Amino acid sequence: MSDYIIDGDDRIYNIWQADHSKRLYRNELLRHHHLQRLLLKSGDFHSLLDIGCGTGYFDYLLAQNGKKIKAVDLSAKRLSLFADIARKFNIQQLNADLFKLEESGFDALISQEVLEHLQDYEAALSKMKSFLKPDGIALFCVPYNENLNAKTVIDPQTQKKHHTSGHLHSFTKEKLSGSAAKIGFEVLGVHLIVNKRSVKHFTRLRLPINSVTSFFDRLMNQLFPHKAAYLAVLCRNKA
Repeated sequence: MSDYIIDGDDRIYNIWQADHSKRLYRNELLRHHHLQRLLLKSGDFHSLLDIGCGTGYFDYLLAQNGKKIKAVDLSAKRLSLFADIARKFNIQQLNADLFKLEESGFDALISQEVLEHLQDYEAALSKMKSFLKPDGIALFCVPYNENLNAKTVIDPQTQKKHHTSGHLHSFTKEKLSGSAAKIGFEVLGVHLIVNKRSVKHFTRLRLPINSVTSFFDRLMNQLFPHKAAYLAVLCRNKA
């Protein structure tokens, strides 16, 4: 069985049926583990809005901690892949465009691997800020310091370059945290997560993703920051 599902031009990684022995599976689990830890350590919260929830694995993890979750994605196919899980854990699903969404009063918000796809990512940050109650927590996760030129192809019809994964922006710590502060967030923390060397060793040794391997990964990102795969910025919605 393939790890991917093709939906039109969309190639979807389906973590629910993925091969557990592969590096990408541990990459995904490790990212979710780090982000869950950062959110749960940020303070007590009850409701969470997930913008760009994908196939919902992160929401599944948080729902087991008793959180009330609304999972939003532009792809109906992605939502369908965890519809049964959503019903079981009372996760509310919504197929919607971020910029057309009208929500408010959430205690917390997360958005993973969304901002790099959006032309005006600062407008997206501002829109997501409006979904939070005063002092609500937001966690944004993006690929870290990508070399976009190394991942571009030329469209044979238009002769224009485009990123193979549709990424329009590359983010450094300063760029994302600066943009968050610019639109009115208080930046609480900036973190590098999921070191490529860690994932390689965890996969080769078939190690589980848990608090021990997560700690080792944090250490690896301190020693080899240039090998970090993701950047996570934790913010508070200033009242």
